Amino acid sequence: MEIFQKTYLLGIVIFLLNACNAEFNTVGVDLIATDQFNTATREFPVYVSTDRLTDVQSDQLNVTHFGTNDFGFLGRREANFTSQLSISNNPRFGTFAQETEEAGDSTNIRVIDERERVTEVFLEIPFLNNQLDDDNDGVINAFDVDSTSTESDSDSDGITDLIESQAGTNPLDPDSDGDGINDDVDTDNSGYDAANRVYEIDSIFGNKEATFNLKVTELNYFFNTLDPNNNFESASTYFSGKDFYEEGFGLTTLHDSPIQLNFDELRFNFTEDDPETTDVDETTQVETRLSPRIRVPLDSSFFQEKIIDEEGNDPLANNNNFNNHIKGINLRMENPSDDLYFLLNLVGARIVITYDYDVYNDQDTPDDTNDDTTDVAQNTQIISFSGVRINHFTNGQEESISASTSSEEKFVIKGALGTRGIIHLFDQDETTQVLDDMRKENILINEANLIFYVDPTITTNWTENDRIAERLYLYILENNMPLADYFSDPTSGNDAMENKAIHSGILEYKDGVPFRYKFRVTQHVSDLIRSTDDDLFENQPLGLVVTSDINILATRKGIVESETEQVDYPFGALINPLGTVLIGPNPTKEFIDKRLKLEIIYTDLNN
Repeated sequence: MEIFQKTYLLGIVIFLLNACNAEFNTVGVDLIATDQFNTATREFPVYVSTDRLTDVQSDQLNVTHFGTNDFGFLGRREANFTSQLSISNNPRFGTFAQETEEAGDSTNIRVIDERERVTEVFLEIPFLNNQLDDDNDGVINAFDVDSTSTESDSDSDGITDLIESQAGTNPLDPDSDGDGINDDVDTDNSGYDAANRVYEIDSIFGNKEATFNLKVTELNYFFNTLDPNNNFESASTYFSGKDFYEEGFGLTTLHDSPIQLNFDELRFNFTEDDPETTDVDETTQVETRLSPRIRVPLDSSFFQEKIIDEEGNDPLANNNNFNNHIKGINLRMENPSDDLYFLLNLVGARIVITYDYDVYNDQDTPDDTNDDTTDVAQNTQIISFSGVRINHFTNGQEESISASTSSEEKFVIKGALGTRGIIHLFDQDETTQVLDDMRKENILINEANLIFYVDPTITTNWTENDRIAERLYLYILENNMPLADYFSDPTSGNDAMENKAIHSGILEYKDGVPFRYKFRVTQHVSDLIRSTDDDLFENQPLGLVVTSDINILATRKGIVESETEQVDYPFGALINPLGTVLIGPNPTKEFIDKRLKLEIIYTDLNN
């Protein structure tokens, strides 16, 4: 660790000096003009192998995979998920606690049997959505004709997006209120509700119009949040391969009907008109807005019996009791009309129980009971997705990369229950012959790049609807830490692709077609060459995976075919369903110019 810290600090110094003056490089403590020396470029060998995960720890994911889809060269993937539920301790339904209702109160006439009864129950799970608005003009990047300028006019009505957002008209419609008069001349757009929002839904694969049966099932399997095999001193781990529904733990079906996804904002009007506002009909106005989501009804009788009727009883006393009472639910897709696969946001997932109850109304005349009535009120109870959450994956066989293809020619990197690459620089094993030879030379590393070319055979007839991993992540396999170049890269932004953009691994396109991924590894290679026997910076193998966000450094456990023990697998790869096919270090003749290589640009200090 001390060696790493020294290397990291030295890397920052070199980076800052290079950034300040491109005319000079540092050697020791002196500044030497680079035009006094010869600069050259050399390519060095890179060796690669791959590990295919046969199972992976997939619990506690805030983002969950769901559905079934053929991902082309990656093969078919299916996913469903299981989750525990959570409710507040000892929830009170209605005005008074159940104990008070049953005992009565002679001093309070309002205490009656409230007869709480469920009217409807809905399951809600939001989609992932992207609301980035780089220029802060009120139009998200996905729909902004120029997301870098506040002068953009996305609907071409002569009024900028910023002005329309401030004025309360629709910057994406030249006639906001639909009265036939464009916004630039319309003097009354009051018919348009400026609170309406549009969303860009992320991570939808396949046919968005497909229908499918959404099956929601109560499970009869108790999920321990703490590991009983470790005296309950650490969290339990759950792996993808154990599908509790398939293993027969399904109990009660809560929903099993065809649905089609809706990607619009959900809007709900007031259910009653306020008689005191005679000039406004509240039933025509929006009371609640929800981001796009799966929203389906669940069996009301189940929640009447399991929740509302248990008010004041032990099953709802605390969350441990509740998890014994309702152990969990499983959601799966059945009988889809076409391929459909997407990611869901479990942070906002919930079950909303709406119930009616009786209330005593004394008409504000407590001394006169002749006009008293029993009225009906309404309330809701929220059940959240909390505790153990497990994503279940099933992979099919890769289609375009046969089992006989050597990773020396081409290799697959894919996320979720995926495949990782093992990268060796300079030497294939633990020997250091190439490095030893380089250490004898008096050279200064100006830049080092590790370049992975996308297999052109998978990008033939490429269209914008085709999908491929947009970013790879390179890390030291032994300790699961990024390279020194990662830490010395200061670039960041609101978009994940703006983070570590110098170190990169971001997919580059050529003529609109995926071309290559390039990592700048200057500091890492410099450390390898500069190290001595007394201060050895080991040439350890590197891991290569897809990632959803290069800032995510956490890992999960995985099981691979080539290992007898569990390995660490980057979390960013687990929540990314995509992948890529890369040209290896010894491809066929037609792809020799795209072979995997380490490119080093250096200055020879001997000349």
